[in-house]
Amino acid sequence: MEIACEKVQQLTLFLENRPGILADLCAHLSDRGVNVRAIMTLESADNGAVRCVLDKPDEAREILSADGVTHSTTECLAVQMPNYPGGLAEVARKLSIAGVNIDYIYGSSTAGSSTALGIFGVSDLERALTHLCQS
Repeated sequence: MEIACEKVQQLTLFLENRPGILADLCAHLSDRGVNVRAIMTLESADNGAVRCVLDKPDEAREILSADGVTHSTTECLAVQMPNYPGGLAEVARKLSIAGVNIDYIYGSSTAGSSTALGIFGVSDLERALTHLCQS
């Protein structure tokens, strides 16, 4: 199983939960040349949190700050893993054996693609990089 990993900066944005807010945000970032690599939303009645990995996180933070968007930054693990039954299980098992807890994950693949992308929030990022990404 071939796995490629990298440490990435994940931005968590705190937004009003209403139609169009995500479209406006993504268009605004796109207009400034920032691409969304991965995204997930967590909703509640009035507000939501958006976790995203962007190709230019420093520029995105400047844009968000200038626009008054509340946000935070966390380092996560981006994993390109095999896209077949059991591919994620193998990654999760390697992390488990290394004593690394998966706090959360979001990911995606497309039909027919040989790889999938997973964004992992883990208990020990350096240990995950050492045991999963350099083995």
